[in-house]
Amino acid sequence: MNLFPRLALLRLGQGPQGSAPRLRPAHPSAAPRIPRRLGIKGLSRAFLALTALGLLAAGCTGSGAVNPLSPAAASKPDASAAAEEDSDVIYWTAFPVTFTATDSLNGICLVDKKFGWACGNNGLLLEWDGTTWSKVETGLAQNENLMAVAFADENEGWAMGTQGIILHYLNGTWTLDNSPTQQLLYSAVVTPARTVWAMGANGTILTYNGLSWGMVYAVSQSGGASTTVTQDIYGVGMYGQNNGWAVGNLGLILSFDGQKWTPFSASPTTERLNSVSVINEVQAWIVGAFGTILAYNGTTWTKMTSAFSGFDFYGVAMKSEDDGWAVGQDGTIVYYDGSRWINHQKPEGKPSLNAIAFYKDLGFMVGQNGTILKFQPNGEMAQFNFLFKGSFKQPSKENPYWNVTYTLMNQSPKASPLVTLELPIPTGLEPYFPKPTPTATPAGTVTPGASAATPTPTAPSNPTTAASAAGSLTTPSASSRAASTASSAAVSWTVKDNNLEGEIGNIASSELKTVTVLLQDKKGEKKEYPVILKAVLKSTDKTIAEAAPVTLMASEPKPGAQAAPANPTATVAPAPPAKPTASSSGSISPSGQAPSAGSTPSTSPGQTGSPQASPGQATPGGSGGSQEGGAANVQPTPSPGN
Repeated sequence: MNLFPRLALLRLGQGPQGSAPRLRPAHPSAAPRIPRRLGIKGLSRAFLALTALGLLAAGCTGSGAVNPLSPAAASKPDASAAAEEDSDVIYWTAFPVTFTATDSLNGICLVDKKFGWACGNNGLLLEWDGTTWSKVETGLAQNENLMAVAFADENEGWAMGTQGIILHYLNGTWTLDNSPTQQLLYSAVVTPARTVWAMGANGTILTYNGLSWGMVYAVSQSGGASTTVTQDIYGVGMYGQNNGWAVGNLGLILSFDGQKWTPFSASPTTERLNSVSVINEVQAWIVGAFGTILAYNGTTWTKMTSAFSGFDFYGVAMKSEDDGWAVGQDGTIVYYDGSRWINHQKPEGKPSLNAIAFYKDLGFMVGQNGTILKFQPNGEMAQFNFLFKGSFKQPSKENPYWNVTYTLMNQSPKASPLVTLELPIPTGLEPYFPKPTPTATPAGTVTPGASAATPTPTAPSNPTTAASAAGSLTTPSASSRAASTASSAAVSWTVKDNNLEGEIGNIASSELKTVTVLLQDKKGEKKEYPVILKAVLKSTDKTIAEAAPVTLMASEPKPGAQAAPANPTATVAPAPPAKPTASSSGSISPSGQAPSAGSTPSTSPGQTGSPQASPGQATPGGSGGSQEGGAANVQPTPSPGN
């Protein structure tokens, strides 16, 4: 269900260089559409991270939004829709609220775990109290779009946006500040010394000195001539009091040295740059239009190779040098793990995400139609869709072990990584290991020299059984197709704490596999009835599917009697004998024809009125039967060609 219906919103678009911002309808593509575990880093990295946290503790960096799409970007498709997400762990989930908000949220700021603010269109302000987000009615700026919010501490902060409006929060009350401009203000940041910087359209730069707001100009020097910067400035980030960066239209990058803002002459792009996150003096990241990602190494800015050129990034937040997030158009979320940017699953409805903020492990993203996503530090496994069923054959004189076959099919639209099958071994049973023989062994059985401590899967002896185990197709032709496409998985087995664990590996979308386990009675250990197998599939240690319990024995057999099957077995009705008849072993008759499915099995010596079951049939005594999920499954004797 689409939780984010399309609305006829007006979005702020940038005009030609030097002109005022203009309003234009949102493009349909902007309508709604969410790693690697980090190891312990060296002392130098830890020192830099702790230093950064200390400098940022004085307040929060205002996260502003540049949510307009440029005309060129608006015409480009969402390329990420065609690319498979790389991450199978979901770190961002929708955060429930008790109020209705349909206006876009454009900026967010977290002072600590119990205090934060978000702002949006039509004067929308939300307050975070450590538990929930609440809507705050100020009566101010109701017809203005608030694009950025920044706080020095719990007692003082600012929100700003269209027409140069600036709201001032002081000791629990919001008021209007006198603004020296009517230009749209896109972003803001507060330094540890409580200096406030605000950036906006047409090169607007404002600073707050504790009493009032003033205008500042960025000037470029070229050939002895001074030129004032007039491009729109969309994002700003600071490290400490005297090191900062600001970014804007046409690849604009401004650096701050503690005294003045100066254009960085060697910008590697001409694309619109929307957001910057500063880690320390020598590390920073910038994101922008067409998936642009720039990295700073202390000397130069470098444009990174990006797989996200089909959409725009609107915000970036780096928690450390190897841990960061970027957000943008159509629900785009990407994660940086220290070596690459990884695509993350998008939220339902794919709303554009305008801003992101962190305080330690507390993180929020905000965006279109009042979207709020909360960061889950440990993440949760993405939803998998697996067909996972088990069937079994009871022990017989020829095969004195339980033959259990599990069929699994990945019905998810993407591959499932590092899949393992785990099976707790019931009391009284243990893995069975076929003894090596000079003859050829069935596929998947233990070969000479294999470790005796490792149970080994064998290929199903009856293709029809494998097809029925799949459980998805029931017609004969469909079953044949399922059987022909199933592959016997090459599994690496271990036994740990009486659990049988098999490493299957990656399973592609729509891939069908069978895994067979052999179990035998454990000498000297009494069974506990009913004897039930409960297998699960796991991916990266998280359960992704559970098979229906398979009941091997429902109750303890009476002395002198064979074990009763888990469920009533199917019987074979007598029929007029066919000529020639099949032997009890299922061999071909002298005429060279295989027995038909309706042929009457011959009786073995010493039996009267009871048919002798072929290997695929269930007998009233339960020996040699084939069952699926606890139910008997009568199969015709296969010909040698099957």
